[in-house]
Amino acid sequence: MSQTKEQKLADIQKKMTMVAVIDFPGTLLMAAGLYGIFAGFNIATLPMLDNTNVQYVMVAIGGVTMMWGMVKMMQLAKLKQQIMSEDL
Repeated sequence: MSQTKEQKLADIQKKMTMVAVIDFPGTLLMAAGLYGIFAGFNIATLPMLDNTNVQYVMVAIGGVTMMWGMVKMMQLAKLKQQIMSEDL
C-alpha cells in the first residue's frame, strides 16, 4: 500500500513535532546548567543545584539531547525536502 505525498508529509511533520517535544527538556537542562555555572543558583531549598558536578552533568545531558534532536531534525527535513521535490 502506497502513501500519498500529503500523508508522507503529515507523517514527517508528526515525527518532527515528537522530536521537538523530546528535545525540549534537553534545552532546559542545558540552560539551567549554564545558568548555574555562570550565575550560580544559591537556592537554600535545592542545594544540589549549587554543586558544580551536577551542573556539568546537566550541561552534558542537555547537550547530548540537543545534538540528537538536531541530527534527527536534519534527517527529517532532508526527507521532507526529497518528498516535496519528487514530482517536480
